[in-house]
Amino acid sequence: MRKSLALGVAAIFVSGGLALAAQQGAAAKKLLLNNPPSGNKKIVYLSKNTTSDVEGNPTTSGASFNIDIGGDGTQCVNLPASGWSATPVGFKYKDPQLANGPVKVALIKKTPSGNFLLKVIAKGSGITVVPGDPTTGYNTNFKINSGGDEYCASNGMAVATKDTDKKFLVKNDDGTTCVTACSSPSGAFLTASLVF
Repeated sequence: MRKSLALGVAAIFVSGGLALAAQQGAAAKKLLLNNPPSGNKKIVYLSKNTTSDVEGNPTTSGASFNIDIGGDGTQCVNLPASGWSATPVGFKYKDPQLANGPVKVALIKKTPSGNFLLKVIAKGSGITVVPGDPTTGYNTNFKINSGGDEYCASNGMAVATKDTDKKFLVKNDDGTTCVTACSSPSGAFLTASLVF
């Protein structure tokens, strides 16, 4: 009885337009953490592939980006719905004044030719995570809130070309392990609603 009730509630959520979130691989084409003496910190995360899809709508629910640098810090950044706009093939985020945190621009899209692109650029003193010396590993989680998917990258087979406490740079990596997504009230509500 409890099992069938839970399945019925899950069916209501799915038929009502809410899908359960999934994790998708979004290995780092480029991950840069820059921590120069000038204090002008920067994070660039870029993923390109042909297997991921855009699932969710950040213009209504926002998104989040969590980055964990192997023992040298974790930072969770919210990208509110107000900064997002739809494009013909996905969504873009702009916050040039950094009013909502350090992420200046982000985009997620899938072109008709099948190319998936996810990009996050953060700048300034709002960045609290810094590279190690050396960085022993990394994980990222970009999540579209309210039942949208999580897009994950982690250290894989690639070797960092820069790896000091001032700069970490890795290109063409293949790791897709997820760090925990930033918590969101909508995500917590969905989980609580499906537990009986």
